[in-house]
Amino acid sequence: MEGLRKQAYRAKMRELGKTLRHRIVIQKRSVTKDPWGNQVEEWQDWRTVWANLQTLWGERYYAAKAVGEENTIIFELRRAPFLEDLIFNLADYRIVETHITRGEMEIGFVGINQPVVVEDTPTTHFGRVYTIKRVDQLPGGTWVKLTCEESGSNG
Repeated sequence: MEGLRKQAYRAKMRELGKTLRHRIVIQKRSVTKDPWGNQVEEWQDWRTVWANLQTLWGERYYAAKAVGEENTIIFELRRAPFLEDLIFNLADYRIVETHITRGEMEIGFVGINQPVVVEDTPTTHFGRVYTIKRVDQLPGGTWVKLTCEESGSNG
């Protein structure tokens, strides 16, 4: 009995210890009007979250390549209440990979060990855009897995 408790505790700690190293922006499609009154579809930043990025490799890569889906990426992120809308409306959302350029995150060195903090600037996008194909909720309800396919920068 004691061994099972320790095993469950270790599994829970391993789950909580996952490192979310990639900052992604979930964009939402919106319809606006231009100055002439025409409807225009635009992608607007909706939420910025941290995620774990997994690429296909080995047997899974070759199986995906056989059907032309070798550019599939899997983002694993913590479940949050705002993801409910995304789960039910995949066509209205996409993911853009970002790069942090905020001053408090980047510290450079000038001269002899003199730290210099880069000015605050907005987050910039890499330009890698991913179309969300499927959402899987992992057991335990803590994690959500987004299976995506890389698309062009305009989506």
